[in-house]
Amino acid sequence: MKKILIADSLKASCTRNNSFLDRTDITILTASSNDEILRIHREQKVDLIVSKIDLPGLKSEELYDTIRQDTDLRDVAIIITFEDSPFNRARCDRCNVNVALPYPLDVAELHRKIQQQLNIAPRQAYRVALKVSVESKFKNKPFLYRTDNISSTGMLITAEIREEEMLSKGDMLSLSFYLPDGTRIGTCGTVERVIPQSIAPNVCLYGIKFINLTPSEQAAIKIFINKELNYKRSLGVNPDTLSDR
Repeated sequence: MKKILIADSLKASCTRNNSFLDRTDITILTASSNDEILRIHREQKVDLIVSKIDLPGLKSEELYDTIRQDTDLRDVAIIITFEDSPFNRARCDRCNVNVALPYPLDVAELHRKIQQQLNIAPRQAYRVALKVSVESKFKNKPFLYRTDNISSTGMLITAEIREEEMLSKGDMLSLSFYLPDGTRIGTCGTVERVIPQSIAPNVCLYGIKFINLTPSEQAAIKIFINKELNYKRSLGVNPDTLSDR
C-alpha cells in the first residue's frame, strides 16, 4: 500500500485527467498546513509528500529539515511546487526535496514525477480481444473480453456479460492475448478492482494484476508501452492522461 500526502490546494492538479492514483493500493491523504503534514507523516509514515513551498504554518525549510533528520521519517519522497524566483529556488534547495516544480504548473510533468517517485509502471491504452477463463467459476469456460489499457504489472479490461457471470474481487484468471508485434502473452492474474458502469449496467471494468509474467513477456510489454508513449510525445499528445489501475 502506497500513501501519498498532498497539500489541499494541489489535490485537483494531482488527480486531474489521471486515474493512476485511483487504485486500491494507493491511499491519498491531504493537509492544509506544514504542521498538519508533519503530524500526518508521523502518524501514517507516508511514501510521498506533494506540497507547496509557501504552505501555512511551520516554515518549509524547518519542516523538511525535521523530516530528513528523523530516522523514522526521512525515507519519504518529496515534491515541492513554487512561484518561480531565485529566492524560492534557493528555498527549495534548502528543503532537500526530490523534485521542485515551478509555476505555472505543468500538470503532465507533475503526474510523471509522482509516478516516478512511487515507481508506478506507466500504462498504455490498448484495445484487443482477450481470452479469459476463471478458476473454479463458469465451469472454466473461456470468455472474450476487451482490454482497455495495459502496463507491465496489470491491465484494465471491459466486460459486457450477464450479472451471474460477473467477476469478483480476488478471482484468479487465466489470460491470453497478443501484442501488436505478434507476441503472445499467456499469464495469470487476479481481479484487484471491480468498477461497475452506472450508464451501462451490463458493462463492468476490472482492474487486473498480473502474477506470473515471464521476464520476456514483461520486457515485450514494456517495449510496446515505451514505443507508444514516445510516439505520442513526438506528436505533442499528452500520454499522462492514460489511466492506470
